[in-house]
Amino acid sequence: MGNPPRVAIKTLGCKLNQYESEQMREDFLALGFDVAGFDDPADVYLINSCTVTHRTDRDTRRLARQARRREPDSLVVVTGCYAELQPEALRRIGEIDLILGNDDKPRLARIAAERLAEKQGAPVSPVSQREPDRLIHTFSGHTRAFIKIQNGCDARCAYCTIPLARGPSRSVPREQVLRQANLLAASHPELVLVGVHIGRYGLDLAEPRPSLVDLVRNLCDLPDLGRLRLSSIEPREVTPELTDLVCAGGRCLPPDPERPALGKLCRHLHIPLQSGCDATLERMGRPYRRDLYAELVRGVAAREPLVSIGADVIVGFPGETAEEFAQTVEFVRSLPLAYLHVFTYSERPGTAAAEMPDQVNPEVRKQRNHLLRDLSEQKARRFAEAAVGQRLEVVVETPRDEAGRLLGISDNYLRVAFDGPDDLVGKLVAVEVESLEGMQLAGRLP
Repeated sequence: MGNPPRVAIKTLGCKLNQYESEQMREDFLALGFDVAGFDDPADVYLINSCTVTHRTDRDTRRLARQARRREPDSLVVVTGCYAELQPEALRRIGEIDLILGNDDKPRLARIAAERLAEKQGAPVSPVSQREPDRLIHTFSGHTRAFIKIQNGCDARCAYCTIPLARGPSRSVPREQVLRQANLLAASHPELVLVGVHIGRYGLDLAEPRPSLVDLVRNLCDLPDLGRLRLSSIEPREVTPELTDLVCAGGRCLPPDPERPALGKLCRHLHIPLQSGCDATLERMGRPYRRDLYAELVRGVAAREPLVSIGADVIVGFPGETAEEFAQTVEFVRSLPLAYLHVFTYSERPGTAAAEMPDQVNPEVRKQRNHLLRDLSEQKARRFAEAAVGQRLEVVVETPRDEAGRLLGISDNYLRVAFDGPDDLVGKLVAVEVESLEGMQLAGRLP
């Protein structure tokens, strides 16, 4: 009897893509495949693509060519948002055998297995039936696990292709989310709720519609859950109730037996800003202005200074003048943000922004990106300094650092190093923070 076929999966882009790659990985396992690294020999190479920028498009094409060179007789498959929006561009690449959109992901493994069997003249392995909702049983290679709670987006931001690639907002039913959380909480100390627009969770579900806050409370009541983290959430959707739960986080072990759910939600909010200039926000089609954003961020930080607040910022959006960019820099500088994710604007086919006049010179975009990244580093260092002398709850990850110390992520999204035994990996521990070393905290077990 021959060896089982091997699949290698490479994921580009967002956390939602990463969760869906895990679903497809388990689909392949149910079909009798082994899983290989993407740089290793495999029968099927699967690229779960992203199309946020020109760079991610280019990465997909490069990975497909590399896979074909590595194993000329393999099956090269591309799915994800690039495959959804620009299949013709991918068809021009002779190295790709199958191009499947986002809606094809639930049946991708079966399609690939059948095509591989045709190509190799071999039968498809017997199928272990997967449940219809395709819950995953582990998040392979990760200490922290992602849970998809929502997909798609109803917004129409001028620069974004996600509504085209993923369709309207759809929520995962609450009971399905809870079952998925129970499966993953047994082996992962932290769960991260992911989606395209998670603040709209529940609005499309049947009455009584659960809100995001309702879902968070239900999840925090799960006895096996260590802690819970939110991914990106829009400014207008950070409600007072959600802020209450975030600011109650940061509990130190052991938990309070009287209130076991209190403090399980991480002190971390990632709130997209995109620009600190109202004129730019208006051109972007963003549904808020800087005063609302400033009031929200300052209010959270005043209530709990160790809540990590991150922001996305796009530089070089069409029509962004030097003065508008300066407004963004000064606005960001004035806010108690812990870090930035800085994106250089990239023209995306099919978006309103791609047709706008006054496109910013690419070299100017690059310079602005560097300036904001420098500012982000300053803010990250200042936020980390504020944690020195505190006790933080840390998820211990791998590998160890260069000094042989354990490494982990605190509930408020700080990197922490400390000495300890290997059996702490994959667990939640309390760490006394003693110093800041570069951009990393150092501490000790109490």
